[in-house]
Amino acid sequence: MPYYEFACDCGHEQGVIWPMSRSGELLKCSKCGRQMYRKYSFRTGNKDYSKPIVSDSLAINPDQIPEHRKHFPDVEVLPDGRPIFDKFSKHENYLKKTGFKKHRQKIKPKGERIA
Repeated sequence: MPYYEFACDCGHEQGVIWPMSRSGELLKCSKCGRQMYRKYSFRTGNKDYSKPIVSDSLAINPDQIPEHRKHFPDVEVLPDGRPIFDKFSKHENYLKKTGFKKHRQKIKPKGERIA
């Protein structure tokens, strides 16, 4: 049976083993009671990205580059302060060590189109 991961906007995460017939079901959060969303994770291990990712959202002040290199010697940083990631695992480890979280994409609710 497949393993499904769920997460809530309050930060709570939970995994369950369900048959595929229940794959469309969602859980209610045990902390806040809201409906959790399905977390899609792709286990890529230490594979390379097809091309390096330059992150604008994780950019630092260029004055902080020397200190950044002390803490993250394996992460290359451009002169303008944008880090470059060539492996999925390096990117994930960087996010964990810095405390940044990826947020799910906000999906607009279905409804009438306003002209």
